[in-house]
Amino acid sequence: MMDSKDWKIGKLKNCKIGRPSIFQFFNFAIFQFLLFIAFSTTHAQNIPLGTWRSHFSYRSVHSIALGDNKTFGASTQGIMLLDHEDNSLTGFSKLDGLSGSDITVVNFDDSSDKLLIAYKDGKLDVIHDNQLSSFDPAQNTTLTGSRAINQITLNSNYAYLSADYGVVVFDLDRAEVKETWRDLGSSGQTLQILHAAILGDSIFLATAQGVLIGKLTDNLQDFSKWKRFNTGNFNAPVNTLTAFQGKVYAGLNGDGLYSYEDGTWSLEPVLQTATFQSLTASPLHLVITSGGKVWKMDASKTLTEIADSKIVKPLLALEDANGKTWVGDGFNGLVSNKGGNFLSYVPNGPSSSSTFRMKYTEGKLYNVAGGFSSTLQALGLPGILDQFVSGLWTEQATSFLDLTDAASRSENVFVSSFGYGVMKITTQGNVVYDHTNSPLVNLNPPGKFVNITAIESSDDGLWVANYGTTNSLHLLKDDNTWETFPAPITAARYLTELAVDHLGDVWGIINPAQGGGLYVFDRANNTFKYRSDLAGNGALPSKSVRSIAVDRDGLIWVGTDLGVAYFFDSSDDAIKPIFEGRFLLRDDKVTAICVDGGNRKWMGTERGVWLFSPTGEELVYNFTTGNSPLPSNNIRDIEIDGQTGEVFFVTDKGIVSFRSDATESDSQFRSVKIFPNPVTADFSGTIGISGLATDAVVKITDISGKLVTEVQANGGTATWNGLDSKGRRAATGVYLVFASSSDGVESMVGKITVIN
Repeated sequence: MMDSKDWKIGKLKNCKIGRPSIFQFFNFAIFQFLLFIAFSTTHAQNIPLGTWRSHFSYRSVHSIALGDNKTFGASTQGIMLLDHEDNSLTGFSKLDGLSGSDITVVNFDDSSDKLLIAYKDGKLDVIHDNQLSSFDPAQNTTLTGSRAINQITLNSNYAYLSADYGVVVFDLDRAEVKETWRDLGSSGQTLQILHAAILGDSIFLATAQGVLIGKLTDNLQDFSKWKRFNTGNFNAPVNTLTAFQGKVYAGLNGDGLYSYEDGTWSLEPVLQTATFQSLTASPLHLVITSGGKVWKMDASKTLTEIADSKIVKPLLALEDANGKTWVGDGFNGLVSNKGGNFLSYVPNGPSSSSTFRMKYTEGKLYNVAGGFSSTLQALGLPGILDQFVSGLWTEQATSFLDLTDAASRSENVFVSSFGYGVMKITTQGNVVYDHTNSPLVNLNPPGKFVNITAIESSDDGLWVANYGTTNSLHLLKDDNTWETFPAPITAARYLTELAVDHLGDVWGIINPAQGGGLYVFDRANNTFKYRSDLAGNGALPSKSVRSIAVDRDGLIWVGTDLGVAYFFDSSDDAIKPIFEGRFLLRDDKVTAICVDGGNRKWMGTERGVWLFSPTGEELVYNFTTGNSPLPSNNIRDIEIDGQTGEVFFVTDKGIVSFRSDATESDSQFRSVKIFPNPVTADFSGTIGISGLATDAVVKITDISGKLVTEVQANGGTATWNGLDSKGRRAATGVYLVFASSSDGVESMVGKITVIN
């Protein structure tokens, strides 16, 4: 039921270097540990080989906890902390040792100096006195439905956890569950509890059907002990309530704000017909978020709107002891006027928690947060392009919505949109290509919806997939002229992703809902092929194709709903690799494929991530939520920074990355780096040698020339585990590195110093 972890101080800024427990966590009396990890402009540019870091967005804060000169804000995948003394920001997550992802609520208990973090899976983290303890209140129960904890109410030494199955009474002093109030429906059935408030000796519960009131001195495990208000206007979900000035206030969506006093609920003459996001209270004000606005109401029922340009989508608002407002905003993170004017506080990260696609192109890594729905409908998401450079995320806003892809050509960046066409971003300004100035086709009604699902750079120019049109494939050449290629078959109108092979042929994934398979276009001969699951016509494992990649040897790898296959070229049937006596990942939907510098294949599924050898016959890694910091096993995309070998995993719950031991390379040695160097006694990781010629052979000897180990590079990077030929840690001394290209033409010599 409980798992405790001690937290060690680490040299950590906002980028999380991968290990489960990496810094001393929370002496809440003074929060000393945060001074060691405070967010600053100094970030780790690269992480060590074999380690992880998180890239979560803190732009949407849905829960806030006020501490001693500190404020905590919760996004779905992490907690951000603002230190009021120096305005430093820190983000931390599962990678830093939290028990899970899908954070639902946080709260801070002043009397015990404890931070409580609750999750959708029903778990609870309690952090106090340099230790994190994890609890699973429903671990030993027979619950079959949702275990989500929706809200935490603190009173005396207890935390009341409002959950989808009832209320958990958690004893903060004993660090254990005192009791659980389950099945609180009028007939003893499960009733979802959304919020709780305490006034005097009574607890009020906002539920999926009205409000319950119980005496804390009664046996509240007995559903018959509760007073119910579930008729009339209260015969509906009540999402939020709170106690203020001797009354309890509840927000009924579409009906209004009600107050409870002397056994009666009364409709207040304010915010009638409103939709309520949250109700909180300070000694002076009832704080309300409703209809995209923040309001404060005083004891005389005077209502004042708290408005600012930073408050865009308020999800929760609080007032602190100094009368300052704190807002959890859906777009601007943590917003407050603690210093006078309202400011937005957001740790560095992507602009959105929802990534559609990542793209590494011309040495730069882009994150596209947009896309379209599973039924190919526009989503209306802001058109922000993120870029990850030197350990920092930066963003560029565009005039588009629903970005779908990114590419680079000659220092110009191109982005596409599901609805607005293609934009070329240059230092001189932006150029938009749509149906008014290019062959791109708009859909009805006229003048709208130029739906571009993918773009891909090639030697010929920029290929553009114009979804749902008879002219579905276009080529924008570097001289700013266009070529258009009509879809020769109906299915070719519905391309969702593009890849260009070594011959210049364009491979397009066809939306499975429109027939599926692959469309291959040969521009040089103006011919096409359609590849399906039929023998002699592609022999794909399934027509439902989800991913595609071209490897170093020119093979085209394809992920489908029933595993993986590859093509030598479009004329032949696909080949299905064999792994452990069966077709590779034959029972998995392969949603992403990416090829690293060593020609190995990273594959994303709905069961996690797999890394296979170049032929797909040997497994190198299998990462899941159970053995790695992945926030979810549902992988949407995989992209690799070819220069560093860092692999980025896009999941439905955010992005994390892992620094692999393979990088892009060519036939020459370029700026060879050995890291770390020297290797000190406290280092127990993997030593990397990068900048090598492709697949170079590396020999490491001691100073006398005795061979210690011999390895082959994955692309441009080789690794050494620091052990000698007998499997022991290498002794203190200087070791020589001899590397030669696979053909023996190129070579280099380096040194590694080991200090034990």
